[in-house]
Amino acid sequence: MSQPSSVKQSLALLQQIIEQAPAKRAVAGAPSAAELQKLLDVSLHTQGADSEQLISAAKAYLDYNPDVSQVAFFKLLYSGLNAPALLGDWVTSLSNATMHTYQVSPVATLMELELIKQWNSLIGFKQGDGVMVSGGSQANLIAMLLARHNCCPDIKTKGLQGQTLVAFVSDQAHYSSLKAANVLGIGSDNLIAVSSDDQGRLDPNCLEAEIEAALARGHTPFFIALTAGTTVIGAYDPIEPCSVIAKKHDLWLHVDGAWGAPILFSEKHRHLLAHSELADSVTWDAHKLMNVPVTAAVILVKQAGLLRQACSGGGGDYLFHSDENEAYNLGQRSIQCGRRADALKVWMSWKAVGSQGFAAKIDNLFDCKAHCIKQIESSPKLQMLAPAVYLNVLFRYQPNSELNEQQLTKLNVAICKKLKAQGTYIDYAQYKGRTGIRLILANSLCQPADIDDMLQACISAGNEISGFEM
Repeated sequence: MSQPSSVKQSLALLQQIIEQAPAKRAVAGAPSAAELQKLLDVSLHTQGADSEQLISAAKAYLDYNPDVSQVAFFKLLYSGLNAPALLGDWVTSLSNATMHTYQVSPVATLMELELIKQWNSLIGFKQGDGVMVSGGSQANLIAMLLARHNCCPDIKTKGLQGQTLVAFVSDQAHYSSLKAANVLGIGSDNLIAVSSDDQGRLDPNCLEAEIEAALARGHTPFFIALTAGTTVIGAYDPIEPCSVIAKKHDLWLHVDGAWGAPILFSEKHRHLLAHSELADSVTWDAHKLMNVPVTAAVILVKQAGLLRQACSGGGGDYLFHSDENEAYNLGQRSIQCGRRADALKVWMSWKAVGSQGFAAKIDNLFDCKAHCIKQIESSPKLQMLAPAVYLNVLFRYQPNSELNEQQLTKLNVAICKKLKAQGTYIDYAQYKGRTGIRLILANSLCQPADIDDMLQACISAGNEISGFEM
């Protein structure tokens, strides 16, 4: 069979791959990298291959890749299948549009602007701005760039010139802040990890002390990043007291809501992100709890126009024309030139279910979480390791009080590996020196019975590994 040369032929091959795929793939079926390299030939050659070889490769891709659509996929901050968003993703690939100007991506531009308007409304930014980005890491990078520009705009043209800028994050913050400090020339030594309290939230008193210490060293504090939904336990840093501190010292206040910002859809639970309007910028990942195909995220900014000031530069001689559509050219807000039209898949998803659909998903998952906590706390062999205010549940199997921390870590890591082999993909994580099983609730189809099955699998695996019998 020859190579596909038209859209119809490609769609026919895709349909063939889907129809021949098993109805239920393995949640996690890949062997080690060394073993998989022996099983698959992924080498490239001078001569091209026919369609049969391409189909075979696509099938292998699906066979060995985790099936993130299943309820038993509890490992990452997303799970499930979002059909309207998938349709949007396919159409986006078909059009192969880029987002630097309205001229080459007219509909997606209007959709992105509508999405930004709606996101800003949820946050509470009345005249806000924004641009879609590849993920939370880039959004957090741009937030730090905006803060740097707000503090020292001359750095854009003249560089740091010997200044020592200092940024502050929680000791539970995502590691993307380290990358941002590196890329922007801040330096990882000038990214201060502020202590968190016993709830996993950044401590405002410690933040104030760290800022004063930086000032005493003759440095220039410029950026505070809070987290809404920390990666391990889902904690929400307190915005209001940190806003007071930020205003006192004239610092940019950012909220990384990549995982936790969608809580604003839910009237029942949006209080977790109270005072979000006090932030200067917010990160929001649509490819996490909103479950559109990876990647799709946004950086939202309270002050309109600042994105263009900080990110623009070049392209005016051939790309960004001064015409009737100039105000709609989103490329001037972005650090990218070529940028995929991710707006379509997010817009399709939002249009299909409405804000109420996302709210219903969140409320259902909170019910599942409450059931999970109740079952853990009623079990003599399971122990909660941290508060669970959001959709992360960190717990561990602990059959008795005789095992030390090292033994418990080894045991719970082994449980995760055994469950993965059995068809439940869940991972382990460390929090404040203790290691446990990190459950992430992100699949809209999840029900209490699924939680019961997962917890029983943990107990059964723990019993078998530890030799502890009921």
